[in-house]
Amino acid sequence: MHVTRGRLLRGLTALVVATAGIGAAAGPAAAEDDPGWVDGWLDDVTVGASGAPARTASLTLTSSGAAQPRVTLDLTGLAGVATATFPASCVTEGTSVTCPMPSSATDEFGTLTGTVPVVLRAAPGAADGATGTIGYTPLGEQTEAYARQAVVTVRSGPDLLDLVDEYVSGAQVGESRSVPVAVVNAGDQPAVDLRVTLRFPVGLVPASYRNCRYGTDQVLATVMVCTVRGTFAPGQRHELRHGLATTLGPATLGDKRITQVVEPLANAGPLPNGVQLKRRDADQALRLRPVGAPLDVIPAEVTGPGGQTYLRKVQGAFDIVAQGATATGALGDTVRVTVGLRNEGPGVPDGTVSGEAVGAFLFTPPAGTTVLANPSGCEPRGGEEGVADTPATWYCAGPGVVFPAGASRTVPFDLRIDSLTGVDGEVQPYQRYPRVDDNPGNDAAPVTVG
Repeated sequence: MHVTRGRLLRGLTALVVATAGIGAAAGPAAAEDDPGWVDGWLDDVTVGASGAPARTASLTLTSSGAAQPRVTLDLTGLAGVATATFPASCVTEGTSVTCPMPSSATDEFGTLTGTVPVVLRAAPGAADGATGTIGYTPLGEQTEAYARQAVVTVRSGPDLLDLVDEYVSGAQVGESRSVPVAVVNAGDQPAVDLRVTLRFPVGLVPASYRNCRYGTDQVLATVMVCTVRGTFAPGQRHELRHGLATTLGPATLGDKRITQVVEPLANAGPLPNGVQLKRRDADQALRLRPVGAPLDVIPAEVTGPGGQTYLRKVQGAFDIVAQGATATGALGDTVRVTVGLRNEGPGVPDGTVSGEAVGAFLFTPPAGTTVLANPSGCEPRGGEEGVADTPATWYCAGPGVVFPAGASRTVPFDLRIDSLTGVDGEVQPYQRYPRVDDNPGNDAAPVTVG
């Protein structure tokens, strides 16, 4: 699954709404005069000192069953710290502003959700570290109103923000994609030199630049750390001309998220932990060029130093093979069977985005046998308690969040032979991730004891 910047905010808002709406949302037996409810959320905001571009904050407004849903804002707490401007649909009276539910609001299962953009700019002379507040109260006709507050902080200095948030469908193994790299300085001071850190999940191969270093992390992703020289003026957009060429290698499979983080070099954080970074031979340097006129207002969707390019459902080839076993013994004997899965590749199942289990398998012992010990990483599931000859199925976790091509995940099981039924056991993947592979006929294998 993937998460956009806006979707994260909406998710937080939904949590607030769900909490506030308990007992208030209309149900089948609700009275006809139920006023419904209105709720909203505005995050705390940091703006650059005087001379920096303004920042756009999103006030998310939600409502169900309410007449004239709106939000009133009290700007008294911003005096001397910041100014705020609102859409033309809002009505201003002194330091009080009232904004209706936006006409662009979406209706999902009877709940309206809209976004009111609030453009904030540091007041002239506001000192570094100055703070102010915006009070806001979502309400409707006869609804219960809940007053809230957001803090606005002024900071002086460079403030690099990443501008990339792309979603790509139809990418195919073997092709080269141009990954955008773009930044803007939202501070009031120039940034001199910066660091860009990118992470390419397993299968993706970025181009080589002489001012970058490369390494592989514990989940086989390529980490790329680049030192980019130059002066990045307030409000000025900079980008990598033609983008960063990235090849989708044979290991590419499923959803892929390429992340990037930009930082002023002077106060950049520590390098990625556990990654040995080395330079590559390259004829070119990664340079970020100024593009267009400086921005006077930073858009609402640009919120921080991190960005992403998301590749959806790359249909790479792969084959997961179940590894069964055969053991021979007499009644009362203990025999060992080693069972599991092997990834014949070339694609590499990768659960770093979805959180899905990768390389996990299920093992059902042959009827008439008893597992004598719990192997590490495995646990019984199912089986009918008190019913003879009904073995539990064992779940065994995968090797990690990636299942490399050519790798196996096997577990030894010690089985006591209680009866010779001739009914085989079986081993198979816990689930077909990220899809049924290219040879499903070998996804299950028998386990025989006789």
